[in-house]
Amino acid sequence: MTAGPPPTEAELVSAWDHALGQPAPRRPLLLLGREDADRLPVGEVAALLLTTARAWTGDRVEATLDCPACPERLEVDFAVADLLAAAPDRQEAGPATGTFTLRWRGHQLTLRLPTPADLQGAARAGDAAAAERWLLRACLLAADPPLADPDATLPEVSAAMAARDPLGVVAVTLTCPGCGTTTEALLDVPGWAWQAADGRVRRLLGEVHRLARAYGWSEAEVLGLGPHRRAAYLEQVP
Repeated sequence: MTAGPPPTEAELVSAWDHALGQPAPRRPLLLLGREDADRLPVGEVAALLLTTARAWTGDRVEATLDCPACPERLEVDFAVADLLAAAPDRQEAGPATGTFTLRWRGHQLTLRLPTPADLQGAARAGDAAAAERWLLRACLLAADPPLADPDATLPEVSAAMAARDPLGVVAVTLTCPGCGTTTEALLDVPGWAWQAADGRVRRLLGEVHRLARAYGWSEAEVLGLGPHRRAAYLEQVP
């Protein structure tokens, strides 16, 4: 996983503006500024988004989830570095596609890791079981000899994918302080990154508004000041 430099404030505002006109699942991907983002392995995208968004969030991943048994809201708080420590090493995978082979009951399977584009396709398949089968067929590139029942490979294939792409699904175990229920919940890293970007941009636009009214500067001029000079000017604005 190789991440480029984080976007400048002006680039972030521009990406946010463009993303607002896109379907919700695509918005976080546009923060990366990569045309191939929807074709990268899901865990690699998560790692790139964590790296990109950490500067806006104080290096923390914070989220709230619903308790399944009571109205309590459960808080999740992780260091970004702790999650990135699980980022996959792609040295053994094919370039960009995350391809790998798996031996299963005398068959050699050639597979690739799911991508965000695959997840969007699977979401249209119906229920969770149908989505899992759809993903298998999308990611199974070859089987030698051919499989009579590809669905029978699902447990082993799912486990192999999870081992190779640990950030593909980020699950957290939480205990509700209200009712004591312990539950495993999924952390939506792209959703978190988009919310962090949206909050950061709206704060920036508020700062632009204040300084534009006070000094007549354009958005580009205000953003071009950088955070430290901008903060110093904001202290002078009543």
